[in-house]
This record gives sequence, structure tokens and C-alpha cells, in this order.
Amino acid sequence: MTVDSTQRRSIPVPETMSNSGLWVFESLHDESFSMAETEHRFPKLLYIREGAGEVAANWAAAVDGATGEAASPDCVAGDCILIPAGLKHRIVDSPRHPISLYGMAIDPHKITPCAEIETMIPIGKLPRQRMSLLNIERRFRRLLYLASQPSSASTLSAIAAAIEIFAQLALASGGQLAAAQSAPSSDLDERQPSDAIDEYLLWLEFNFFEQLTVDAAANACNMSRRKFTNDFRDKTGKTWLAYLNERRIDHAKTLLRNTESKVTSIAFQSGFEELSTFYRTFNRLTGMRPLDYRENTA
Repeated sequence: MTVDSTQRRSIPVPETMSNSGLWVFESLHDESFSMAETEHRFPKLLYIREGAGEVAANWAAAVDGATGEAASPDCVAGDCILIPAGLKHRIVDSPRHPISLYGMAIDPHKITPCAEIETMIPIGKLPRQRMSLLNIERRFRRLLYLASQPSSASTLSAIAAAIEIFAQLALASGGQLAAAQSAPSSDLDERQPSDAIDEYLLWLEFNFFEQLTVDAAANACNMSRRKFTNDFRDKTGKTWLAYLNERRIDHAKTLLRNTESKVTSIAFQSGFEELSTFYRTFNRLTGMRPLDYRENTA
């Protein structure tokens, strides 16, 4: 299932798709690394940990008939690239800057929920901030560990972790090709603040229930706290906390209308750790208590 080697390589990691439908690997290139053109029957996700180079392929053909254009194949540390099934490609390292990477693939014939990965996630290079927000490197490290363990429980956990990576990327992409992916790598650190805020808002839509801080949000957007809070207010017309609380309360209102869940459970599902904070915030934004809201909207 996995190749996890700390030795530098001059040739690519061989394809070793497991019987469970998962291939996870780590590849550390040396300065003599050389890769012949290859292709797979399944999509492959690469995360560049160190170095720089290029994923050489006919990217225009890869997105033929799709919305948008493929990302630049140039890649540096922090980039994540989705290579579609059937695309002939090879990795070309930058001289004196060999690449170290994590890779994973799921066989959609064995894990059928992943059969439409390529229609849900942009082909090519994904927005770097999205990778930071989703903690892709940390997820890959956990996946490598799980895939290296011999137990059936670890195999099950590894498959779940791999699916979760693809699911989070699909959710963050909103099912559409991201326009930001067409920006060349040299422009990644020169994006306008609104682009970073837009990316964060997209991520927040599916993660508002997590335990979040404004400092972590600012770091994810590569901004100082002051700049982030100012740009966030300019973009949304609200403070970060006010926007977050509104999103959480909107979710709570949906649960109150459509489920019989207890208020305590709804508060926690919506991201509130303290029940008193939930009651206070709900009342401030709706003018009523949660159970009164449920009765009035029944």
C-alpha cells in the first residue's frame, strides 16, 4: 500500500496499488532523479514538500471539454497537484533543488464513492492557501503512518483518511474548477487580499463548526491579524467573529427547524463549546430562545 523511505531516489516510486484500492507513498529525489513518462488508470494527488520543478504533461488535453484551464505545471514546496487518470506525465526536478513529495491515489473501481473525483476537484495545481487551510501536509503524514501499519483497522483508517482528503478538496472547490489555479507559481505570494479572503470564506463554509481563532485565520491568509481583520471587514461588511457566529447560528436554525435534536447537541454541532454562549448569541441574532424559535417555525 505504501512506500515510506527516507532514502533519496534517482527513479520514481513504483506503482503499488493495494488490494484495498489505496496507494500512498513518499518520494525523496536526489540530484540525479529522472522519470520516464508514465500514466495511471486512476487520479493521483501529489504534495510537494521540498524543492521545485515541473509536472510535465499535456495539461490542455487533460481539461479538454472541462470548465477552465489547467494550472501551470511548475511546482514548489507547498503546492498540490491533481493528475487525472490516463494523463501521461513526468516530474522534472529543478537543478540543485530536488523534490521531496507525498503522493496518494484511490482506485475508483474499488472505492466507488471516489469515481467522480476529477469532476469535483480542479485538475492540475490547486490553490496553495487551500492546502494550508486543509492542513494537507499533516493529513498526508497521518495517512502515511496509517498505511504503513499491518492491522485491518489501520487499513480501514487509512482508506477513510484518504477519502477525507479528497472530500475536503471537493468541498472547498465547490464542485467547480477554481479560477485561482491558473495563476503562475511566481504570482502565488502576490495575490490580492480579496483573493485570500475569498478562499478563506469558501473553506469556512464547510468548517465553521471547528474550534477557530482569528489568529489562525490570519496566519492561513498569510496576513497580520490587523490586516486580516481589516480586509475581512471590507470584504464581508462584518467582523470575523460576527460573520462566524452568523454562520453558526444559521446552521443551528436549520437543525432546529428540521430535526428533533436537543438544544445542547445543536449548540455543539454548530461550533459552540459553551451552551451559555450559544444561548446568548442565538438570542442576540434572532431575538428569541432556541426552543421558542423551533416552536414558531414548526
